[in-house]
Amino acid sequence: MAQECPISSLLTLKDTQDGVAGETGMVWTIAPDCSFKIARQVGFKTLDPHKDGHLTPEQQVRLKGLLDRVASADLADQPGAEPQVNARRITLTYGGKEAVLSLAPGGGDLGSLRAVAGNGPAGALLELADTVKSMTDG
Repeated sequence: MAQECPISSLLTLKDTQDGVAGETGMVWTIAPDCSFKIARQVGFKTLDPHKDGHLTPEQQVRLKGLLDRVASADLADQPGAEPQVNARRITLTYGGKEAVLSLAPGGGDLGSLRAVAGNGPAGALLELADTVKSMTDG
């Protein structure tokens, strides 16, 4: 019997940075059937996906565990760093909720940021972002 995808609604993850052209970066979407798409965002426009695929059963199990961890963290009260010029943002939209983590410009790679953030809400969001990126080779 095929495993059911643990996603109950569309999951959108954005890794963006403010700049001259507005907010630019990458957007990952994972649908309730565990298919994913990766697209580039430039300003207010999200371009057509340049990569798509489907999560493996192992990736689905890992994603479920991370979503459970993020759901148990109080991300609504985790705005991250104070607003900065050209801030980098990690944004998670899932199940009608949105969490935004503001970081310093550039911000470094997600793995390094996660190590600094620890096991709190920011760390949970960074771990989810880093894992989604690696699972989709994005």
